[in-house]
Amino acid sequence: MTPMPLDLKTLPHRRQEAWKWTDVQAKVSEDQNGLTRAAIPEFDVPEGVHLSEGEGHKGHGAMADLAAQFGGKSWNLYVPADTHPESDLTIDRLAQGHARIAIMVDKGASLTITENYEGAENGFSNLDLQIHLAEGATLSRRVIHRDPDSHIRISHAHIAAEANTKITQHCLSFGGALSRLETHLTCEGEGVKAVLNGAYLLCDKRHTDMTSFIRLKQPDSHIRQAVKGVVTDKTRGVFQGKFLVERPAQQTDAAMRHDALMLSDNAEVRSKPELEIYADDVACEHGNTIGALDDSALFYMRQRGIPLKQARALLTEAFVAEAFDSLADEGLRNSLNEKIREWLENTE
Repeated sequence: MTPMPLDLKTLPHRRQEAWKWTDVQAKVSEDQNGLTRAAIPEFDVPEGVHLSEGEGHKGHGAMADLAAQFGGKSWNLYVPADTHPESDLTIDRLAQGHARIAIMVDKGASLTITENYEGAENGFSNLDLQIHLAEGATLSRRVIHRDPDSHIRISHAHIAAEANTKITQHCLSFGGALSRLETHLTCEGEGVKAVLNGAYLLCDKRHTDMTSFIRLKQPDSHIRQAVKGVVTDKTRGVFQGKFLVERPAQQTDAAMRHDALMLSDNAEVRSKPELEIYADDVACEHGNTIGALDDSALFYMRQRGIPLKQARALLTEAFVAEAFDSLADEGLRNSLNEKIREWLENTE
């Protein structure tokens, strides 16, 4: 059966506020591989976690609709109550096409997810990921994004968190032709604790958009978000983050930061942190900085015999690595830092 065509006019575009800096419609061409096919993820499923195929879930937005239209059945994973797998759930081979994945972590259970994004040349990938955390569950999510510079990728994760859940998320992106790593977190219950950190490092003409929307519906949640960016050449980095604190969400403690280094006058950084607060007993803040490397720090290091290239790399690595200080897995933290060093060595 010949797959039905994708109407490119249904893709998000710059006239939509949430997509004004990531114009998918303008970037995608009809010869992009994967526009109308289903991706078949490769799972490394730890003992105690159940994998099945289902009819799927209803996602949110135009890209989720396309995943439902072209992605085939949903891949469903279930972690039973009080189950604590000893290894990660690893998701690979999202090289091109649409996919839907639904994950349920039951009461008191825990799960660590590692998502490796390495696409095909001239490929198109679209993932709709739905995660539900029951009361007292724990989630650790890691995303490593290393696409070719001709690949277009959209990844949307929606996390629904019930009471007393704990979430840590760390994303490292090296961009692509156009990419958007989007996270929506809805705190359905009280006492949710979340750390949502990330970093993007971009060279040539690459693009990364890290967008998040955190909706707090119940009291006593504690949220921290820190995103670091480094852009050079003719790249574009985008950060959009929003806290929506509803009236019942008293005693919310939430902080968001985005900091970017511009290593080229031709690069762009677009950022929009937002707070929308209807509760009156909260501590919420956001911060945003964009600038160059500290000249005084560079001078100090050069005075001590460190070559300029090495000094720039050391300062940049220290700047980016802060986003992963909260990562408990020392081995993974070291691995991410090594990837950052490799990028710096190949870029400088």
